[in-house]
Amino acid sequence: MQLHERLEELVGVRGADILLDRPPGGWSDLVTNESLDQRFAVSEARVDRKLDALDHKIDALEARIERKFDALTANMELRFAGIDARFGDVEHRFDRFEHELLASVDRRLRAQAWMTISTIVAVGGVLVAAIRL
Repeated sequence: MQLHERLEELVGVRGADILLDRPPGGWSDLVTNESLDQRFAVSEARVDRKLDALDHKIDALEARIERKFDALTANMELRFAGIDARFGDVEHRFDRFEHELLASVDRRLRAQAWMTISTIVAVGGVLVAAIRL
């Protein structure tokens, strides 16, 4: 009662009635720290569940991608092994052909060098004989 009288002095009768009356929606509509904590706990639990589900989906997706990459790697290794098996002999034959070709060129160059030297010696002999005559 004293509080009501003091409020009447400060803010008037209507103001004191409003201040001391219950809130417009009733006392149950007032927000307390406890009610806020409860709401935040419920919201956090819901967000945590959604994040856990998202983590699970991401893990499953990573596992699927890894399996696909492993299968692709195995497939490529098989194909390269097949290529090596088919063309490994070709490489050996090419190396042998290259060696034979170089040997043949070397023999021909030597023969040509001997023919050139022989021709120069013969022409030199003819010139010497012509000069002596």
